[in-house]
Amino acid sequence: MHTTRDRYPLIGLMMLVILLGGCKIDWLDALGIHKHNDNTARVGNTNVPGLDVAVSDYGFAQTYANLEQAIGRNNYYRTLKTDLQSEAGNAGRSIRPIRVILYQDPGRMTPLIAADRRAGLDLPPAMLVYQDSRNNVGVAYNSSDYLAARYDLATARDALDGLGRDEATLANDASGQDISRTGSVSSIRQGEGRVDRTSGHNFDTTLANLINAIKNNSNLQLLQQFDHRAAAHSIGSMLDANDDPSTLVVFDAGAEQARVIAGGQTVAVDLPARILVSQGTDGTVHVSYSQPSYLETRHNVAAANAISDFDGTLRSLVGKAVN
Repeated sequence: MHTTRDRYPLIGLMMLVILLGGCKIDWLDALGIHKHNDNTARVGNTNVPGLDVAVSDYGFAQTYANLEQAIGRNNYYRTLKTDLQSEAGNAGRSIRPIRVILYQDPGRMTPLIAADRRAGLDLPPAMLVYQDSRNNVGVAYNSSDYLAARYDLATARDALDGLGRDEATLANDASGQDISRTGSVSSIRQGEGRVDRTSGHNFDTTLANLINAIKNNSNLQLLQQFDHRAAAHSIGSMLDANDDPSTLVVFDAGAEQARVIAGGQTVAVDLPARILVSQGTDGTVHVSYSQPSYLETRHNVAAANAISDFDGTLRSLVGKAVN
């Protein structure tokens, strides 16, 4: 025989479920329960603004190996290969197979950064290989139309078109298929989702401050510094008439980054974490990064707590760089 007192725990549990269900907090994430039930669409149904996707004929390992070989054949100035699943595991998180390769092609990139120095935040281009919950594999990248919508690149149309062709070829070489999903850029506005801080220091000091802030945070790992000016010099060119410097700093944001990816895999095309330090023609030094909330909206990421934490980390690093 069940008494009223016996039912109290059940009633309490039901009320708790109702209360938690009405909140926007990612309670599974907050309680440390790791899951793959994220907002990643099936590869063939992907619809992310400005993201081009090819559905692969191959498994994850073969697709990534194909991409590595295709990029390797081009002998690019510098590359960064990142196993985001492995990095997540090192941070105590479990996510599906996902890797990204950034490749620095000065011939394509230099005219774009010369047209708008801020474009250095989204360059070098990134090629993403990921596996959805049904084991479909996709190859994705930010389209040239996305860059054109986000930055003022009207004077660099040839380089932009060439970059688009290069990315489509790499995706085809990796997947065995042409691009089948092209995300519309009609919703993207120039400068949208980008934070730009002015530094109180010169370029070298600002960059050194940022690097030191990353190295002094035990939860972060510096991965690469892409020196856009040096890349331009490698082809006998300059970013502007003053030969002003510009460097993209790429780092692993540990558990925060892994939690963000767990909420929606395509966001990894904009990761690992990136901060741009650049100098304008007037000598002003700028530090720029993409707002995590912008990435959350663009990629429909289901990880509210992780986005907030990631934003706090970026703001702290930039504050230490510019102040």
